[in-house]
Amino acid sequence: MGCVVESISEPPEKVTERLIPLLEDSQTDTRRTAALSLGKIGNPQSMTALVSALSDPDDEVRQWSAWALGTMSASLSEQALVVLVQRLTDPSDSVKQAVVLALGRTTIPEELLQVLTEAYNISTMTTQRTIIQALSHFEFPFSYSLYLQALQSPDPITRQTAIAGLGELGDRRGLPILRTHLLQDTSVGVRSEAAFRLGKLGSSADVSALKQAMETDPTPNVHFWASWALVQIGQDT
Repeated sequence: MGCVVESISEPPEKVTERLIPLLEDSQTDTRRTAALSLGKIGNPQSMTALVSALSDPDDEVRQWSAWALGTMSASLSEQALVVLVQRLTDPSDSVKQAVVLALGRTTIPEELLQVLTEAYNISTMTTQRTIIQALSHFEFPFSYSLYLQALQSPDPITRQTAIAGLGELGDRRGLPILRTHLLQDTSVGVRSEAAFRLGKLGSSADVSALKQAMETDPTPNVHFWASWALVQIGQDT
């Protein structure tokens, strides 16, 4: 028998129904917990309430609401996508980052995501990094110009992600840019990424830069990926 009575778990639908009204509770902590909990459940019936919560006066409520919507990315309505995009101008960096990550999990139409170009220009370095990371999940042609802009960032992770994004686009206009960053970027990660992407996309025109990197780059990681790229292109190292 024992003295511990196990509680009977409720179905997700019932829990969701009880949590939705809490998004409008007068206590901030309650609204935050409700948004977080709804995201963990991921039931689309909370979508409308979470979209409304994106306008909550509290930063964390908006952040967790955006995150929660991202967990149900496969079910998001066009209205939910539009409102998420609109929150890219949120004054809170944490909210903008949550929105970008949520959008990155969706199959959002290209025309809606193009607003990320404008959002990038008005964002902090941390949010800019998140925007580039989100874009790298897609292969939209408009991303090309934003990747070029991101390569001017002082943040090496942003630059490396932009290099990866250029590689994923497969746009051969980017090959000279990859060669430049292979030989001149101050970040080992960026140079290594450039070598790897040249191995994926490059041709005989890239052999000289790759061999130069093998001969002059002081880091084993860049040397390895430059050597690998040459093999992929069909050149002996």
